[in-house]
Amino acid sequence: MKIFAKEVAPDVYSVSFGETEIILQGSEVKALLLQLMQVMTPTGAGMDDAVSAQDRKRLEFMNKITNANDVGIQKLLLVADHHDLLALLKSTEDDTAIHDKFFTNMSANNAKMFNEDLSYEFRDGLPEKRRREALDRLIKLTRELELDGDLVFEEPGKG
Repeated sequence: MKIFAKEVAPDVYSVSFGETEIILQGSEVKALLLQLMQVMTPTGAGMDDAVSAQDRKRLEFMNKITNANDVGIQKLLLVADHHDLLALLKSTEDDTAIHDKFFTNMSANNAKMFNEDLSYEFRDGLPEKRRREALDRLIKLTRELELDGDLVFEEPGKG
């Protein structure tokens, strides 16, 4: 069977399996890749399971952050560490939905500062350890904001 994938629009992909074609959003492609890696990679007991559970939490966070309410994103921008937000934005630089969600909730000056900092701070790339640690802190912070009622995750397609 011939398998082929291509980008058909910003953050929209066509994946063909022989004669069957499906259209996926970028977040769906990421989720599919993670699931395939989990199925294909033999996991041992203990640490591998903990690592994959954390990776799943990070992926779930990145998939649902675009469904957060604007007020919650604005609050997150105020209270989160600037460097953690930069790491999130860098690690999702191909995900226009996440970038749109954050940049549309910033002032023009703040967006300019973030863009300049992204160019400067990650000119040599984003170390994986730093990405994981930043995402873990952001996940914890979004949970706190969610419990406080400041951050609400809306159903996809609504709002």
